[in-house]
Amino acid sequence: MPTFEISRQDIIDTLHKGLADSALILAAWLGGSDASGRTDEYSDIDMQVIVEDDHVEETFDLVHKILDDLSPTELRYRFPEPTWHGHSQELLRLRGTDPNHMLDFVVMKKSIQDRLLEPERHGVPLILFDRGVLLEPPSLDWKAHREKMGKRLADLRVTFPLLQPLVTRGVHRRHIAESALAYQVLTMKPLVELLRMRYCPERYDYSLRYLDRDLPDDVRKEIEILAYPQTPEHLLKLHHQAVGRFRQQLDALDRSEWGLPSPE
Repeated sequence: MPTFEISRQDIIDTLHKGLADSALILAAWLGGSDASGRTDEYSDIDMQVIVEDDHVEETFDLVHKILDDLSPTELRYRFPEPTWHGHSQELLRLRGTDPNHMLDFVVMKKSIQDRLLEPERHGVPLILFDRGVLLEPPSLDWKAHREKMGKRLADLRVTFPLLQPLVTRGVHRRHIAESALAYQVLTMKPLVELLRMRYCPERYDYSLRYLDRDLPDDVRKEIEILAYPQTPEHLLKLHHQAVGRFRQQLDALDRSEWGLPSPE
């Protein structure tokens, strides 16, 4: 394996010291794999900070300066706003670092209370520092979560069967790339979403990520087989099985063999 001048921990330590030395930053922590205890050599760096509302741009400038003292920035991408989560976010890669060790940096305004800290969904944050009581992880609001999940389930009951012809027609027309994408988006993703509602409702909307920890082994292995068609004809075969699996899960739900979690 190639060796790199700067390690993942070097980046974390440099940012930790630089951010802690600045009065701009009210709190800083690591999420992602560090919050779930699953960090390995392929893990990127998910770092979040809280600042006063009018210090967002100053914070990005500060981060750039801190990192420039370690190594020049090779690639940088700022997400257009508003982002899906409502915070400001940037991805950075430094020269001389493993590409896996990209920094995913999120700046949160102090006034925004939704900080993506619910341990049921995001794990336990690795707190670097907290100058106030800002990083008390809230429990998941199961009532609101179940309501959202119930609406999504109602949508899936209609949209899943409605959209499956978009998968098979691509094969019959020999539009191979189109059908491969449609199969993943319109068949596999909704199937996994339904399975997650049964086995991991707190992260039902996490798509195909973290299946090794969120689904039973036999179910995960089945999904991994279904996810990899080898030929157009194989796709049709797997599609038939995946549609059957979706119907099977819905039937089991309607027979009360499983159900969405109670809102209490």
